[in-house]
Amino acid sequence: MLRKILLSFVALFIIAAALGGYLYGPMLTGITTGKIRYLVKPSPERYAKDALAIVETLAINADSPEFTQAKDVALEAATTAKSFEDTYEPLRAALKAGGGKHSNFLAPSDNELSTVDSAEMPVVEKRGELAYLKLPALSRGEAGPSYATILTDGIHEHARCGAIIDLRGNGGGDMGPMLGGLSPLLPDGTALEFVSRTATTQVTVEGNAVKGGGTPTTTNGGKRDVPTAVLTDADTASSGEATMLAFRGLPNSRSFGAPTAGYASGNVVIDLYDGAGLMITTAKDRARTGEEFSDDPIQPDVTTEDPEADAAAWLRQQCTTWR
Repeated sequence: MLRKILLSFVALFIIAAALGGYLYGPMLTGITTGKIRYLVKPSPERYAKDALAIVETLAINADSPEFTQAKDVALEAATTAKSFEDTYEPLRAALKAGGGKHSNFLAPSDNELSTVDSAEMPVVEKRGELAYLKLPALSRGEAGPSYATILTDGIHEHARCGAIIDLRGNGGGDMGPMLGGLSPLLPDGTALEFVSRTATTQVTVEGNAVKGGGTPTTTNGGKRDVPTAVLTDADTASSGEATMLAFRGLPNSRSFGAPTAGYASGNVVIDLYDGAGLMITTAKDRARTGEEFSDDPIQPDVTTEDPEADAAAWLRQQCTTWR
């Protein structure tokens, strides 16, 4: 009799665990691993419900009435969806309501990972005793280590007196390789912070290792203690803005150019069953100065129509006193 009772409890436990895994497993795997996983192909309705549950958990404005309304609309649309594609636009509207303008729904063609062959790589030039470093946008993927190494090698080879970090046109992407590549120019410790609804997390630098923002990235060669000038324009956005903020407040750094695009917030990308992605804004950016940024443009230290010339002139002035 006791054995039958124990077997009944075991059976109930297994059923409960299976039900819990079915109901909550995809959402949990999405949040913890960055990709929603299923044992069997989900229906369009289930696909949308799990996506919305993740947005509700992570998005910075998910407690707003606007998100509640957009979520309800998306759930209603999902009940009649015949394909995953039928859910895309309602999910995009919910993402915008929950995460603001920096959030988006990425169709599979917009959510492809970078490769070394497909990614645009940094441009490094020697300009007298200065290193000129042009950082393009970078998607997630295998190109990150090469991207970072090009920057680090260029700094050690050319930054005898200073470095110009050109973020103009950098629309963002994976900030880990950006900061990892620039790690010789950054002091150890917290480079910037992400402030979400429930917590504050740090992007940290230790030697040539960066973690806490984008893909953790490590390069080699140590530090190069020289002044830095950061160039920005109206197309500097997202991780480009975060890279700018990593230098904000340092005594040997100044920014030049035009105000940025105003997407200075932390995002995560959760991959869905069909290769689409949820780009969810989870936090505001906080600089080491204590300033917080999100949807408003970041003003450079020096507003100028000729940032390269003004930055180079300022760096050369610093060279005589910094060395």
